[in-house]
Amino acid sequence: DMRVLEPYMMHTDPRGLVCGVTRQEWIREVNYVETVTGEVRGNHYHRETLEMFFIIDGRVRVSVRDVRTGEADERVFTKGDIFLVEPYELHTFHILADAKWINMLSKPVEGANPDFHASNA
Repeated sequence: DMRVLEPYMMHTDPRGLVCGVTRQEWIREVNYVETVTGEVRGNHYHRETLEMFFIIDGRVRVSVRDVRTGEADERVFTKGDIFLVEPYELHTFHILADAKWINMLSKPVEGANPDFHASNA
């Protein structure tokens, strides 16, 4: 199963909202992503990298399958949702409504051989 996470803190006052998305020492790279309705992203897995996601806006159907066991999970995430993809979990994003999100990785994506592996395990 996909690990759905909760904010570590949430504060609202007359000025608005502050959401504590995460406090993780393992995060080495942070990216902002925008994708339009109908597109597909991901469709890969990592052998070493943990990847956390925070949905800022939109609607995203996320399919995850462990390439070693075949165990699968699928959920729809919307504004404010946070989830974690573990190593060897093939993850695919189907954009149901224009989406914006932040992804946080435990390994930077760099070099000639980044930790991205095709869906054919």
